Amino acid sequence: MSEHTQKHDTFIRAIMGNQQVALDYFRTCLPQNIQDMLDFSTLRQLPDTYVSKDLQKSISDIVYTCRKADGIEEVKISLLVEHKSYIDKYTPIQMGSYLFSGFLKQIGNGEAPSLIIPILLYHGKAHLEYKTLAGLFDILEPALQGFVPDYQYIFHNLGEIPDEEIQALHNKFLAASLLAMKYSVLKDRLKTLVPTILTLASETEKNLQKSLIVYTFVNSGLSEDQIFAFVTSLPIQNKETVMDTLEIFVEKGRKEKTQTAVKNLIKQSLLTDEQIASAMEVSVSYVSDIRKIIAAAK
Repeated sequence: MSEHTQKHDTFIRAIMGNQQVALDYFRTCLPQNIQDMLDFSTLRQLPDTYVSKDLQKSISDIVYTCRKADGIEEVKISLLVEHKSYIDKYTPIQMGSYLFSGFLKQIGNGEAPSLIIPILLYHGKAHLEYKTLAGLFDILEPALQGFVPDYQYIFHNLGEIPDEEIQALHNKFLAASLLAMKYSVLKDRLKTLVPTILTLASETEKNLQKSLIVYTFVNSGLSEDQIFAFVTSLPIQNKETVMDTLEIFVEKGRKEKTQTAVKNLIKQSLLTDEQIASAMEVSVSYVSDIRKIIAAAK
C-alpha cells in the first residue's frame, strides 16, 4: 500500500471504526429500499478484508455485517474506498474481483456464501461515472450476454454531492469527515473549509476529532508555522483540542524526521556515533540504539 493510500486508509478506518459514524454513513448512502431490508440494530464490524493483493494498491475496505430485517440471513456491507486520483474505466472489473474474492474467502473460512453489498466511496479529483461490467462492451449480442456476470455496487462519489447537502447531514462529524475527504486533493479549497470542518466536528469525542484534525491539516499543504498561525486566528470552540493535537502531531513528525536522518547518516557515512549525535543534536545512546536496530535488521 502506497504512502498516499495509507494516509487515507488510516483516516477512514479511524472514523468508520466508530459504530455510530458507520451506521449514519450507511443510512446516508444506501437506497431506502435496501435499508428497509436490513436490521441495523445487529450491525457490527468484522476484522475481515476481501481486498486481494492486486487491489490493495488503490482500494481499501471495511466490512460490516448485519442481519436482514426478516432475521433469517446475514448480509455483509463492505465500504470500499477508492484512492486513485485518475479515471479507471475498469472499476467494474475491480468490483467483480472484490465480490468473488469475498465469496471465496467466506468459503475458505468454512462459511456459507453471504451476500455482499459493496459501497464504492470515491473522493478523487477526476470525474468518475458509475458503470456496470456490461457497459465495458460496445456490442453484446443477446446470446452472449449470459457470459457477462451481472452485479451492482453502490457508487458514492463525493465530488458529485453539493457541500450544502453534506453539511446538512444529521451526524456533523460525518459531515466534516466527508468534506475533508472530498477536498483532500484540492488543497486551496480545503484551506478555506478548515473553519467549517473544525466547527462541525467540535461536538464529537476527542479521539475522533484528533483523527480528523491530523488528516485535514496533512492534506492542506500548510507549513507548521502556517498551521499554528491559522488555528490561532480561528473563532472555534474546540481550539484547545485542535492545538494539543497539532502539537503532538508536529512533534511526532519531527521525531520521525530526526530518526530517518540519523539512519541515513549511519548507513551513508563513516561518522562516529558521537559526531552524528552532535550534528543531529541527540544523545549518543540514541544514535547507538538506532545503529543496533539497523544491524539487527540485516
